[in-house]
Amino acid sequence: MRIAFLGDGSLPHIRRWAGYFHRRGHQVLLLSFEDTSGCPFPCHQLSKSLPTQLAGYLAALPLLKKKLKTFRPELVNALYAGGYGLLGALCGHRPLIISALGSDLLVDYPSSILHRKQIEYALRNADLVTADADILVDAARAAGVSADRILKIYFGIDENIFHPPPGPRDPGGPAQIISTRNLYALYNLDLLIDAAPLILSGGKAHFIICGEGPERGRLQKKVSSMKLTDRFSFQGRLGEEEIAGQLQRASVYVSTSFSDSTSVSLLEAMACGVPPVVTDSGANREWIDPEKNGLLVPVDSPSRLAEAVRRIIAEPALAEKIRENNYQVIRERGLWKSNLERAEERFIRLVE
Repeated sequence: MRIAFLGDGSLPHIRRWAGYFHRRGHQVLLLSFEDTSGCPFPCHQLSKSLPTQLAGYLAALPLLKKKLKTFRPELVNALYAGGYGLLGALCGHRPLIISALGSDLLVDYPSSILHRKQIEYALRNADLVTADADILVDAARAAGVSADRILKIYFGIDENIFHPPPGPRDPGGPAQIISTRNLYALYNLDLLIDAAPLILSGGKAHFIICGEGPERGRLQKKVSSMKLTDRFSFQGRLGEEEIAGQLQRASVYVSTSFSDSTSVSLLEAMACGVPPVVTDSGANREWIDPEKNGLLVPVDSPSRLAEAVRRIIAEPALAEKIRENNYQVIRERGLWKSNLERAEERFIRLVE
């Protein structure tokens, strides 16, 4: 197949999705407004002539149509229902697949009538919508997509990269508490920082923050104002192998997000054997059965977060039970290869 992908080329998830089809021998082209440097398959970075997102997308439409006309795709896959999904619908190429990524339907869609109109137009023109969680399937249905046009598919993890550490875990030294979410307001890193003094009151710990985003400067200043600089390490954006290494050394994985579809970061932590403590929001309930394979906490309670983290650290038997259960969960439904094979099969059927 000749597949044109429209999406944020700077994101590892987007590159991994399109890269799967490239490695399977399909001819692919990723078109993106974001940085595509170092992409291991054909990409093109589109220029935005106007500053706002909607105006920038619409102004780039003629150039996008020209690129698609030259490439002659048999299928277009837009990753994100808003923005790129709207562009995909306006280009007029069919079949069109829109892959909802979470915030598009869970955050953007209810935020304003303008977002709703854009997303509904895009979804109406899609031959297939992929969604990675029950909550996202429900949101697509609420936006007018019929059940027969929805494919539930997980991005999943690569078990060759994300797996338990090769040797026994080293229980010595301070507990390593890790977050691998990017530094955006949606991911609510303030909750972890506010919980840190309560966690530290129960013993020594170090906080590893892997991720990048516009909130980084503010969060670092907050850590400094709380005199916690020596307890926090801001690692920035890391490659997959580096993230896996950090996870394999960690004691507890924490995600404090306000909203989530299936979080690949959570699946990565589960695969690496890090007991997860995550907010009771969105699709986290689809993956975490409390007491069995992780703990859920409110999105607004530093004390409850601290209590859960301290419990994982203090109860090795609970941590080990969580690890073993999560290995099984990931093997059953969290591997990206088996999920992407289902997507590839459906893509081929659409083209045929």
